[in-house]
Amino acid sequence: MRTKEEVYDLIFDLNEEAHSKAWDTWEESDRLMDSEDEDDWDRAEEVKEEASEEQAGYFREMLEQYPGLLEEAMHYAETDESFKMEWEAWYCPWLDEDDE
Repeated sequence: MRTKEEVYDLIFDLNEEAHSKAWDTWEESDRLMDSEDEDDWDRAEEVKEEASEEQAGYFREMLEQYPGLLEEAMHYAETDESFKMEWEAWYCPWLDEDDE
């Protein structure tokens, strides 16, 4: 089993790469937030949610390339609150609820 630090470093890097892949959607959200049209602000929040889900999707895909990493990350998320906060922000466990 990898150490908590090794797991964190791996998932941090995966999240950074996932963020890069979802960059255009994040950028669209920022553009809408900078608009003077209030309707765009509402749309910006929707696009931000889309970007987050898109990023989580990339993150999950890349996570699969590392056997055992998902289980290790979940283990450390159960034992360390700050790890859990980062993990949940990147993995978005609520997406699994949509599958049920």
